[in-house]
Amino acid sequence: MFFRALSYLTLSLVSFAATAEHLDVHHLMSLVPEPNIKPTYRADGKTYRSGGIGIMVYDGGNATDALGPYQVFSSAGLKPLLISASKNAAGKYKNSITFNSGLKISADRTIADTKNLEVLVVPGGAFETIQMANNTEVLNWIKAIDKNSIYTTSVCTGSWILGAAGLLQGKNATSNWYRADELLTHFGAIPQSNSRYVFDGKLVTANGVTAGYDMALAIVQKVFPNDLNDGKDFTQAVMLDLQYDPAPPVTGGSPEKSEPTVFDAMQQMYDFYDLANTVKQIPIQ
Repeated sequence: MFFRALSYLTLSLVSFAATAEHLDVHHLMSLVPEPNIKPTYRADGKTYRSGGIGIMVYDGGNATDALGPYQVFSSAGLKPLLISASKNAAGKYKNSITFNSGLKISADRTIADTKNLEVLVVPGGAFETIQMANNTEVLNWIKAIDKNSIYTTSVCTGSWILGAAGLLQGKNATSNWYRADELLTHFGAIPQSNSRYVFDGKLVTANGVTAGYDMALAIVQKVFPNDLNDGKDFTQAVMLDLQYDPAPPVTGGSPEKSEPTVFDAMQQMYDFYDLANTVKQIPIQ
């Protein structure tokens, strides 16, 4: 009886010790990011002052590139902001944005009234992304934000915009699968196109569309190292909040996992629009 009780006590202590080394509800609800990448506000607690996570949005961009990271950061309590880089017919930056899917959103701010961010996310798209990559005013804004950011990031073909701003030169980077090595090399990057996301210092690039979820989760893990488990527990909590556990009905989603004929058909479709050659005409500023 004594040994049974002793064994039970030992198991209980081991269980408690194991639990103590992981996130509990009190710790979960009191964690703050390190460094703090939430935006700051004026004394009224409502008016935005500076900093935070900014996701650049523009007409014709890909909705999931922008809103995937937005949802991850929101679930982590980091209060991301949507920053418009598009202008209206009068040449003024506007808040209303229409993605390439037709989805309309209202941005929180514009690049005209955003001077600094801790994290910048640049989403991709297709032809409108190429237009952004040729927009000197937008590129200068990105370079100015990058000077003081903690992380400057892209999702999918958003890497073309960072590349045009000169931020990929000599950096390990990934991008959308379409002729990724060829186009990353055009911008002076060291291609890591098989990687879902790549950190090179403060530059973080993700490959196509849904990889933005993974990249954002990786940043969450980086800024919540104080959860007793190097950010893994808090990241799991965010993933559980999203029930992020992908199980697609068929194998695919990358060149390596797709049938060669499917890959060839998709690449030929993009080639039909001469996307690669158009991207190669983008100058690096």
